[in-house]
Amino acid sequence: MVYFAAVFDDLYDAVSLLWSWRWPETVGEVTAVDMERIKDSERGETFRLAVAYKFSIGNDGPYTGESFWQPAFFSKKRVLAARHNVRVHQQVMVRYRPDDPSVNKLDRRVWSDF
Repeated sequence: MVYFAAVFDDLYDAVSLLWSWRWPETVGEVTAVDMERIKDSERGETFRLAVAYKFSIGNDGPYTGESFWQPAFFSKKRVLAARHNVRVHQQVMVRYRPDDPSVNKLDRRVWSDF
């Protein structure tokens, strides 16, 4: 029974991300930026940018999160270029679920420059 509750919670968190554009936002700080290589049997090798960040809401926190950006075409070249535009300690906008800020993601505007 506990297993099903955990699965339901994970599903709820994943589905709630679809509505994250409506969540409150706050300023966060980038803590790490990595270029990740992904091997795919169908498409070969692709790349994505992983951005880790932290944020607080008033005196509550810090909370942490990680968001990914994976372009559909020319992934290595575009991810390398984007990697130079995101820096550790850079301020970014973070969206968080009001009832559980541990469920969060970078605001889509962060990725708009790529």
